[in-house]
Amino acid sequence: MSSENAIEVSNLSKCYQIYDTPRDRLMQMLFGGGNKRFYREFWSLREISFSIPKGKVYGILGKNGAGKSTLLQIICGTLAATTGEARVAGRVSALLELGSGFNPEFTGIENIYMNAQLLGLTRAEVDGKLDQIIAFADIGDHVHQPVKTYSSGMFARLAFSVAIHVDPDILIVDETLSVGDAWFQHKSMARMRKLMESGCTVLFVSHSIDAVRALCDYAIWIDGGTLKMQGNVTEVTNAYMNDVFVEHNRLILEANDVPIHDELDNVAVAGPTQVVAHDQEEATPIDAEMPSDGAVLHVQAVQVLNADGKPVDRIEQRDELSLAIDVKFHKALKNVSIGFLIKDQFGQELTGESIFNSFRKGVEVHAGQLLRVRFRGANLLRGGQSYSVAIRINQVSRWDRSDNVVIYADELAAVFDVLTDNDEPMWFKFRMPFKVECQ
Repeated sequence: MSSENAIEVSNLSKCYQIYDTPRDRLMQMLFGGGNKRFYREFWSLREISFSIPKGKVYGILGKNGAGKSTLLQIICGTLAATTGEARVAGRVSALLELGSGFNPEFTGIENIYMNAQLLGLTRAEVDGKLDQIIAFADIGDHVHQPVKTYSSGMFARLAFSVAIHVDPDILIVDETLSVGDAWFQHKSMARMRKLMESGCTVLFVSHSIDAVRALCDYAIWIDGGTLKMQGNVTEVTNAYMNDVFVEHNRLILEANDVPIHDELDNVAVAGPTQVVAHDQEEATPIDAEMPSDGAVLHVQAVQVLNADGKPVDRIEQRDELSLAIDVKFHKALKNVSIGFLIKDQFGQELTGESIFNSFRKGVEVHAGQLLRVRFRGANLLRGGQSYSVAIRINQVSRWDRSDNVVIYADELAAVFDVLTDNDEPMWFKFRMPFKVECQ
């Protein structure tokens, strides 16, 4: 195996024996052998080969039944290949099926220890990470109850928390993040991006093309158990969507008894809150002087407001987008700028603003001052989705930001939903005002 690769798959095939009746299975055990078979063969994978360099993020695409889950199980070592092999370099942490690897009779705590140790941690290492795992999962006292009492969202929270805290070299995620509330999805995406930045190799399986394009550098397309295409994520996802839409159009035409012409094969697809109180896990105060905890400032509130100035967890598509940030300063500072970024559920930065960006200068604050900054603007975000708010508090005076100093940062300060306007739906990520001319 090359030292540059995290995963190498060579001529991998998987065959399942399909028995029509229990009797056939018994007959195979008693009299099978040679040319005598009482089963049918189903090849889930056939002769698949590829390699994934260390530190890269690959998306796995394919329709239901294409063989994606089988491929991932073989890579993880939970399923044996019929022929060929899959080799990995380093610790693999996988989220394949909801609650997989959990003993339903054990408590959440007991399952944390069992799963983390199966992934290669010692009990002493789990002891050191236990509080972090529990805090990230955020399932309260349920962590002391049997997991058979958990909802699907609680399963996802605990499983993901364990997976990301074992310091994996390779992380495999199979649609698990689609389970759970908006807050947890945004939180999980933010943590996955940190793992990627640290050099972790990621295999990400999703039916969401937006998610694959947002997170991945490259993509692999599995179709009917064979490797259909691999390469740049944009090229592969475009080809995959073209195939999906062509098939979709075929089914519609067949259902309506419309003749299918050869031209159909040439169809192309264009390429590319209620504010939750939580510990500021990403907070980074500097100049530790006062108060007793040493923080220069405390962010007291980050709120999405309605037209009446009340905090909300959702806004209408036509509403004004209003964001209020309250900050208590414990030390006098000059050239302070407070800003925000709005991100979608995949962690993509969509828009933002800051004091410095608006006025080309920061503000001066004194010790003990409570500063409230309110950002207001037209809501151009697409409805039917959730969004997160990241905030930054900097000291900066130069327009080129060469003297920028980050005082405080929170990647997940708030989460809110934008409701769909049924009278005027929007199909884009966000709407920008354009002048349209027809000649």
